[in-house]
Amino acid sequence: MNNIDFIIINKFSEPMSRTRFLVYPHRHVDLEMHMIVSGHGWMEVNDERFPLEENGFIISFPEDTHHLITAEDCPYILQYLVSFDIPKASVKFGKELREHFRSGCKTQKGVELFHEVGRLWNSGSQTLREAAGHLLTAFVQETIGSEEAEMLNPYVEKAQTYMRNNIGDKLTLSRLSRHVGLEPAYFCRLFKQVTGETPMHFFTQQKIELAKEMLLSGKRNSDIASATGFADEFHFSRSFKKITGMPPRQYRSNDY
Repeated sequence: MNNIDFIIINKFSEPMSRTRFLVYPHRHVDLEMHMIVSGHGWMEVNDERFPLEENGFIISFPEDTHHLITAEDCPYILQYLVSFDIPKASVKFGKELREHFRSGCKTQKGVELFHEVGRLWNSGSQTLREAAGHLLTAFVQETIGSEEAEMLNPYVEKAQTYMRNNIGDKLTLSRLSRHVGLEPAYFCRLFKQVTGETPMHFFTQQKIELAKEMLLSGKRNSDIASATGFADEFHFSRSFKKITGMPPRQYRSNDY
């Protein structure tokens, strides 16, 4: 048991009452878990905002100045709040926390688990309180290694949906950022942080994926270029080869 990393709960707070609240930027000496039960908004960490929504889970670290903000169309945010620390010897575990939860994640079973942790924590039994810590430890470790957990990115998801629905348009970064309600520079940085690529590169890839289907169905390059928003068939051909490594003609003939 000595080699198992363990979360030591210092304080567990039930979801706040359903009122809009304002929390000023602050720090803590402990780590904090935030599990969003309902509502949506942002966690601002060191002047950078990370979207939060229902089933959202994020950890704030002692060195970070953080600030919970409710969205304009949201009257309140309900959250479980856990103040905790980990053994000083667990350097690897602490590093994994910082790498994985810096921007939050979304998981479907988190809220139910926090309900159970709250029941154990408020039982009055020291043994059951320790069990609550074990539950949280297992949850965090499983989330670190689980493919179920995904980055919180409602803005990115909204932008991706908009691009897919407007595949034939000549979208610009300015238009995309206006659509999701973010400044262009921040939107571009957030998109790349979540997906690993820029918005416009993602948009071009979506065009090429549609073009592949049209090529195999026998469509002409000029028709494909028009349907996917390229300036002309020459622009389409250059972009197709840049993304796929082969010209449309080769892809159409399945000679690859």
